[in-house]
This record gives sequence, structure tokens and C-alpha cells, in this order.
Amino acid sequence: MRKMLNVLYVTNPEAYLAKDGENLVVRVQEEEVFRTPIHYLEGIVTFGYMGASPAFMGMCVEKGITISFLNPYGRHQATFHGAPKGNVLLRRQQYRLADNEIESAKLASMFILGKLANSRTVLRRYISDHGSKFQTSEVEQACN
Repeated sequence: MRKMLNVLYVTNPEAYLAKDGENLVVRVQEEEVFRTPIHYLEGIVTFGYMGASPAFMGMCVEKGITISFLNPYGRHQATFHGAPKGNVLLRRQQYRLADNEIESAKLASMFILGKLANSRTVLRRYISDHGSKFQTSEVEQACN
């Protein structure tokens, strides 16, 4: 199972990202304003033009942490990320299946069945959590 980590949003347009050991250090006008271990992060999004040190960007690429640079208005400027993850053979097979209409239809039907099963679970949870407060007969009927 994939561990979900955090995305850090740096909104100060004067912030500069630097490396200190295995830590991210955010500096504004040469003063350290934030520090965190890099392994807590999955991605970093910055708003502004100050940038990041080459050593910090290299560490992020090495550890698979994506850095996105946006201008102060949110327009994308650049993104850095490490080597792509995933299985090339799996990806090739997925493309082959996507080109086959019969196999695509089978997959689509399984996706739809999964969505229906999950929707039923959400409705049953609603009945369990709120059945005493609200009239749930219509929701119970939808579950059957």
C-alpha cells in the first residue's frame, strides 16, 4: 500500500527553498522561517519567483519529491520530478487492452460494478450513522 504524504504549499513569493542535511529549509530574506524533514513530503508547490537551491532540487529529484513552481498568480512555470515510477510492461498491457473494444467493455463493466458496490456501502453507512435522526426508508430501499 502506498503511504500518502504531504504537499507543502509555499505561498510567500519571497521564499527560497534550501537543503540542510535531509531537511527542507524555507528562507525569507536570509531568515529561516520553516524547516521540515524531507521524508515527510511528497510534493512542494511554490508561488513566486525566488526559487530553490540546486542542491535542494537535486535531493528532491533523488527522493522522488515533485517541486512545482507557480508565479504569484498561480500560473504554472515549471515542475521538477524524479524518475518515473511504475511498471513499463504493465503500462504496455494496459494500452493494448484499451485498444481492444471487447476487453475495454469488460473493464468498464467491472469499474461500474465497483462504483455501485461502493455507493451501496456509502448509503449503508449513512443509514448506520444517521438512521435515528432522519427518515431513511428511501435510502434503505435504494440499497436493496
